[in-house]
Amino acid sequence: MKITDIVSEYGLRDEPAYGTTKASVRQATAMNTNANKRVNNKNADANRELNIANKSLQRRQNRLRTKKPTGIPARILNPQPPQGEQS
Repeated sequence: MKITDIVSEYGLRDEPAYGTTKASVRQATAMNTNANKRVNNKNADANRELNIANKSLQRRQNRLRTKKPTGIPARILNPQPPQGEQS
């Protein structure tokens, strides 16, 4: 009887595949999970930055929309008729 027969008989050699251990499988799984989380966070950050830039641009456009683009005061563009003197 070989040692591997004894070990497999008692269930101590419970490896996922030959040459790998459960710990290495857990470690690989954790690394893949963390890599996926990093990619998801990176994409979410990029989308968040894009949304912030769009909102900032929209606020700027709303702010500039209320200003007169000519720089000429409205009282010069639309003068009021002179008021008649009252005697």
